[in-house]
Amino acid sequence: MNNHLISAMYTWGQFAPEFALVALAVIILMADCFAPRFPKRGYAILAAAGAATAAFFVNAESAFAMIACVTTALVLLLAYDYHKVSCESVGGAGVEEGTSELYALLLIACAGICSLTKARDIIMLFVSLEVVTLSSYVMAGYFRRNQGSVEAGVKYLVLGALSTGLMVFGAAWYYGTTGSFLLSEALVHGLLSCPVTELQTGFFLAMGLLLLGAFFKAGAAPMQLWIPDVYQGSPTPVSAFLAVASKTAGFVVLLLMLTPFGRLAAVFPDKVGAIVTAISWVAAATLLIGNLGAICQNNAKRLLGYSSIGQAGFILVFFTNIEMNYLSEYVAAYLVAYMLATVAAFYAIAMLRTQRGSEEVSAFRGLGKTNPRTAFLITVAFASLAGVPLTYGFIAKFNSFVVFVEAMQNQAGLIWLLPCMILGAAAGFYYYFKVLREMYWEKPQEGDCALQVPAVTTAVLTVCAIAIIWLGTYPLIFMPY
Repeated sequence: MNNHLISAMYTWGQFAPEFALVALAVIILMADCFAPRFPKRGYAILAAAGAATAAFFVNAESAFAMIACVTTALVLLLAYDYHKVSCESVGGAGVEEGTSELYALLLIACAGICSLTKARDIIMLFVSLEVVTLSSYVMAGYFRRNQGSVEAGVKYLVLGALSTGLMVFGAAWYYGTTGSFLLSEALVHGLLSCPVTELQTGFFLAMGLLLLGAFFKAGAAPMQLWIPDVYQGSPTPVSAFLAVASKTAGFVVLLLMLTPFGRLAAVFPDKVGAIVTAISWVAAATLLIGNLGAICQNNAKRLLGYSSIGQAGFILVFFTNIEMNYLSEYVAAYLVAYMLATVAAFYAIAMLRTQRGSEEVSAFRGLGKTNPRTAFLITVAFASLAGVPLTYGFIAKFNSFVVFVEAMQNQAGLIWLLPCMILGAAAGFYYYFKVLREMYWEKPQEGDCALQVPAVTTAVLTVCAIAIIWLGTYPLIFMPY
């Protein structure tokens, strides 16, 4: 097979938004160094504006890059209000200490995800993913004097190093069997039609190792072990970023690796069918581990961690129909629904951590009486995560079931996955509604006065709730009769 010059595939202009994000991160770090008295929260606003601007420019290129940029902007706004409490929790440090580095790391990680969406070879894919991963290591353990944060950073580092090692080993096998780092349909076609069995075995081994690395970022089994502990121990803005942006990176890798196989499903039905079967087993394990594991959680961040695993299972179901023309569109739409609801949920947790000093589900108690408007906005977010009708989360999960039914028509042996999906959806209703029960059924305890909801939190919760309801109802409004 011919080896091609990878550098010929890219131009400097393609990465202008990514260079701008990194440049903004450097500017924030330099400004913080030479103007130490400047309010650090001003840098959060500047960084959020930069990420939002980047979302506008990358929208035409990739919906996944736009999701990453919008998520980063929302997380930066969350950090705007959160860092005071974070500093108090690490030993009474000054409220302005060390926050500009966090903002810069978020921008750099966002740039890595945006460049990942443009990858057309293993080298660009790996480098971009490592930019995200290395930044996330530091952010997870950002508060060095907080035991939970340090523990989260170490766990993420150890398991992330394992994931990186698997991807490097997979990349080596990939090059050894194909003679190229390129990700192309022609290359996959040549390997699948090759009469040399050893080459095909090596190629599938390489693909398996690379996909395990993608499963780590996406939070899919068997690489999901880090999620609950890291989400709980990390600063809440970092947990929100990992829950959405990091997951987006993982599914971008899956799309890059599996799309060529989908286009060749009609040519090699048996070999592609074996890949679909393997994905279905991963999806089933992810659905059950995430949704059943969330039932017994009392910490809200751990609950959202297991929820994140369960949501990844529903997204993986789309890959059981990898020959579908609109696979990437379905995955992007689900991630948008997940982003809107998850970011809003973490905003609510951060607010409770700030004013009630707790991240337990019980901290939501009585909000329906003390803060009815805020409670309604939080209700919309958790209802969307559960898949309640008239929310965008319902549309996303409904699409997952529809695509799976289409996949069963091509491969009847997949029907066993349907009970796992139904069980996961039913379990989701139970554990998400634990939060709603606390808000509306439990009475406020002594000292639970009305929360002072920050303006940024109110604005973000309102925008997310409006988007969730509008995107969840417009298909019904405009449905032809």
